[in-house]
Amino acid sequence: MSWIITGTQKVPPTVWDPNFLNVSLLLHGDGTNGSTTIVDSSSSANSVIANDGAQISTAIADPFGNNTGVIAFDGSGDYLSVPDSTDWDVSGDYTIEFWANHGSSGGAYTKGYLGTNSISGTSGFAIGHYVGNLSIRTASSLVSSTGAPITSSVWNHIAIVWGSSTLKGYVNGTEVLSTTAYTTSTAVPLIIGNFNNLDANRYYNGYIDDLRITKGVARYTSNFTPPTAPFPDI
Repeated sequence: MSWIITGTQKVPPTVWDPNFLNVSLLLHGDGTNGSTTIVDSSSSANSVIANDGAQISTAIADPFGNNTGVIAFDGSGDYLSVPDSTDWDVSGDYTIEFWANHGSSGGAYTKGYLGTNSISGTSGFAIGHYVGNLSIRTASSLVSSTGAPITSSVWNHIAIVWGSSTLKGYVNGTEVLSTTAYTTSTAVPLIIGNFNNLDANRYYNGYIDDLRITKGVARYTSNFTPPTAPFPDI
């Protein structure tokens, strides 16, 4: 594990984030413009594959004003895939969060931020936006936010949290949906930029930055202030 240097002392990531060892995926999207090398900076070091035209872009500043790179999707076949892993088994507490900046409200179809490559039985989940609203789909339910649209063409912090038998969705730190109707997921491939068998109508058009999945921890239980700096890593 590498260390964060502050002043003359070295500080491990667990000081900045006590739940760092529970992080199973962390994509900063940093790198050279046009690069298809997407690094998982979590301790799991998952292999991330860029498909079609998904790539790093430095043409737009990240949510913190840096031009160090974000992950870009053109809405027409671009996606990232991460192989099968028990890390995507969301049978206990967990938190999925990321920054999104999309150029379309979604039209007649939910556009996929991320989800499992299949949703059936008691397996699978998907997170997306539909006509400006946050939408969460599982094998047994579909729930969308109301009255708190996700604004297009600006950075929005999205967080999905399962804890105390309740699933909550937050946009920019404000709770926008809550449900107890939810199913667990088994180890299946993870898709970023689409979901569930890569439906041609659901490709995401926009940017994603600082995507973090924390397994076993419900990081947010009420309204909160979104992060003001990139997440710490190894």
